[in-house]
Amino acid sequence: MDRIGRARFAGWYAGTVVDRRAGTLTVHRKPGSDLDRAVRAGAPGAELRFADAELSEREMAALVDRIVADTAYWRQQGIAVNGAGPLSDGSGVSVLTTAGTEAEAARLSRHYDARIVVRPGRPTAGPGPRFSPTYPVG
Repeated sequence: MDRIGRARFAGWYAGTVVDRRAGTLTVHRKPGSDLDRAVRAGAPGAELRFADAELSEREMAALVDRIVADTAYWRQQGIAVNGAGPLSDGSGVSVLTTAGTEAEAARLSRHYDARIVVRPGRPTAGPGPRFSPTYPVG
């Protein structure tokens, strides 16, 4: 479903949520496209649900880019932004801050005029270089 949404409906597609217990896939999208029809055609027989989203995945990615670009500004304002990413339901973005407070969420939401969910977290190192063992030749 992500492939269909991202490739053909980038302005509407927000994300998907799988509910394994219920056996359903919920596709979050902004209204106003043929995305629902395309998903149904691509997944006949699947238990699908559709839910309206405030933002598309593309819009959330742009918002994440803005927030990450503003990390120095936010640090000066007392908010240590350590990462961000889109919410799969298309309602806004999640931001990792050192403190992770509701007050930070409110400030960020007001500044960007969008729903910002804040969680406490510190940056983590990315994967290290690939390990290639050497074997004695013998």
